[in-house]
Amino acid sequence: MGRQRTPPKPKPKIAAHPVDRHVGQVLRGRRRALGLSQTAVAEQLGISFQQLQKYERGTNRVSASVLHGLSLALDLPVARFFDGLLAPADNDRAHGRDLVAEMIAAPEGPALAEAFLDLPPGPVRARLTALARAIGALG
Repeated sequence: MGRQRTPPKPKPKIAAHPVDRHVGQVLRGRRRALGLSQTAVAEQLGISFQQLQKYERGTNRVSASVLHGLSLALDLPVARFFDGLLAPADNDRAHGRDLVAEMIAAPEGPALAEAFLDLPPGPVRARLTALARAIGALG
């Protein structure tokens, strides 16, 4: 009998950088606003749709050349990918979280926002917001 090999240790999962997540949210929101599939955009860039998914999630960083290609494919100035990022001095949003971009990028986000805005301002909106917060707190 030989020596037993120990299994390799799993790599620690590193969280996506807030800026990468933000760029991905802008990318996803713009792609959806134009009605484009991940496959269609990926083909324009010469990458796989899986790679585009990683960019949208912020798990892979977008290189300068890919960002330029995205800008052309989505008809969006490069600077727009960074709009809404805040300086680290703003402690409440130091991690670059942009709620509008997150809402638009969420699968049901645009429909939910539209339905919410169709409600008259006042107690119904307040109750719906309280309900959403309560459900979110569950899990």
